[in-house]
Amino acid sequence: FSFAAMLCASPLQAGAQATPLTGAARWADTVQRTLDAAVMAGDPNAIRAAKGLAERALLAFPDDALLLHFQGTAIWREAQLRQGMGQEDEANVLFERAIAVLQRSAAAKPMPETQAIIASSYGSLAGGGITAGMRFGPRATEAEQAARALGPQNPRVLLLSGISAYYKPAAFGGGKDKARAAVTQAITAFANERVQAPLPAWGHAEAYAWLGRFEAAEGNRDAARRAYARALELAPQYTWVSRVLLPALDRPR
Repeated sequence: FSFAAMLCASPLQAGAQATPLTGAARWADTVQRTLDAAVMAGDPNAIRAAKGLAERALLAFPDDALLLHFQGTAIWREAQLRQGMGQEDEANVLFERAIAVLQRSAAAKPMPETQAIIASSYGSLAGGGITAGMRFGPRATEAEQAARALGPQNPRVLLLSGISAYYKPAAFGGGKDKARAAVTQAITAFANERVQAPLPAWGHAEAYAWLGRFEAAEGNRDAARRAYARALELAPQYTWVSRVLLPALDRPR
């Protein structure tokens, strides 16, 4: 199946566009939709396939900012999965690669999500010990500040800021209360957001998954179930919620 044939094929469409997408924008939208489905399914092979799709599209549209953004996003998502499986060395290599790709995207077209994912990647690298924290922590803070400057009410910026705060000690500006506040803000921002393809549009279901985690941690099981149910309404194939978070509510404490 040749790349030329792929370019002639119809990309994934979730709904009609006011103006049909063409060229690099069309394929950026396809990569995003493919990647989002892979992330919700928790499928590392599908995430790598989305990354490969972006790489092949970049052969036809070199240095396109959105294609680079989604390529970097796919690398970041794969790094997160590897980190979750305890493959720290492999994850760190991918986080650094994601940063390099996303910095190229940012140089071509500054976007709040690009800086937010750079911040998230640096934050993950900073968790590797004292030396790593000293090296990467300030870079994570700088990128997060850049993301907030570009999109102070961007829901994905707020979501990743909340996740960062969840893992960051209060002494360094984090904490559970700040995490919950940011994720709650993100949910409100998602409800009011209208994104035009092919701009980034992920994260709504993830925000409810994290809200459910916060409720569960506080012993509010009914509230957690409602949050998880909303996440599954938005993304029925969200396996982290259906196979991990929801079953955890039923386990004896």
